[in-house]
Amino acid sequence: MKTPAAPTTEATSTTDDTRPPTKLERVLTWLVEHGSINRLEAEKAPIFDHALPSTMSNEIKKRLGLEFTSVLEKSTGFNGMGAYYKRYKFTFTSSQAAKKIINNLRKKRGAPPIQWVSECD
Repeated sequence: MKTPAAPTTEATSTTDDTRPPTKLERVLTWLVEHGSINRLEAEKAPIFDHALPSTMSNEIKKRLGLEFTSVLEKSTGFNGMGAYYKRYKFTFTSSQAAKKIINNLRKKRGAPPIQWVSECD
């Protein structure tokens, strides 16, 4: 016989229906807050994007229509050999548009909007 569930009280109930941010939201937020990103940074917490070039090309550029610049950076790879990675940076206009997109994504998952600091202040 099943026992009835315990009654919900303030101490045991949770009202946090906020879902975690998507990969796209994490990448956009990092770009806006830190100014740029490369593949090595994207692999680590809190982003965990293992395919940053695809995210930048397919999601951010093609799907969202945001513009960015990229420059090659050299890093030390396997056995001391050089490896090149692109560093991506939003244009100013796209950075402003990304802030609106981020807050729309946050709203969809039940999170409050970010109050961005204005560049003019």
